[in-house]
Amino acid sequence: MSDFENRINELYNRSLNRGIFVFTDFLSPSKAEEVKRLVGSGATGGAVSFFGGCDFAERVVARFGSTEELGYEEEFPIKLIKITVSSGKFSTPISHRDVLGATLNLGIERDKLGDVFVKGGEAYVFVSESVAGLIAAELRTVSRNPVTAEFADNLPEDFRPTTVEREISVPSNRADAIISRIYNLSRDESSLLFGKGFVAINGKTTEKGEKTLKPGDVVTARGFGKFAFVGEGGLSKKGKLYVKITIYA
Repeated sequence: MSDFENRINELYNRSLNRGIFVFTDFLSPSKAEEVKRLVGSGATGGAVSFFGGCDFAERVVARFGSTEELGYEEEFPIKLIKITVSSGKFSTPISHRDVLGATLNLGIERDKLGDVFVKGGEAYVFVSESVAGLIAAELRTVSRNPVTAEFADNLPEDFRPTTVEREISVPSNRADAIISRIYNLSRDESSLLFGKGFVAINGKTTEKGEKTLKPGDVVTARGFGKFAFVGEGGLSKKGKLYVKITIYA
């Protein structure tokens, strides 16, 4: 059993034995899927729920214990930090990487940080409650820009990712074929993305371009974008397969 599996079982047993809610740190999509697998296989048993600060968060915290069994409710220990560039016309653009790097430079570990949203001179970061005060007090610079950091109640609606629904025709339901069609790549170029480890399915890097996608799978191609596979449709007159996808803009 891996260290991660041992840790998940330890947290579950703590919840069970003490009759309390127990939380993980932020989990990547692939780690969250592993927790679901462990629960489903009976390695942990009992109730587990997930939340990342908003309904579309990719990085989430797992909570062991249920309100029905424990008889009380406890919120996820997640806070939202708003970061605002304060240098006006002399500011330079900030990116997801800039915000993440500046926060990590405070000595905070990655698993204490959830999703990062950036637009213009503002950014919002979901963080573990245990480090929220430190970030608000100490984060003063992002990519050479002076910034202010403060607690926020809600993520503004205009930071919600926009999506576009599409139906495309492909030779087959293979990840490499669908990526080729969406991003106008040759099959060799698509295969190269897999070979370099630039493709992740549900947060887990894969080199298997021939992998068949299932409804609900979320695919990220580094440098190109992200999409969700909705499902298969019928066949075209030329024998190609219609598939429905949701592209994150």
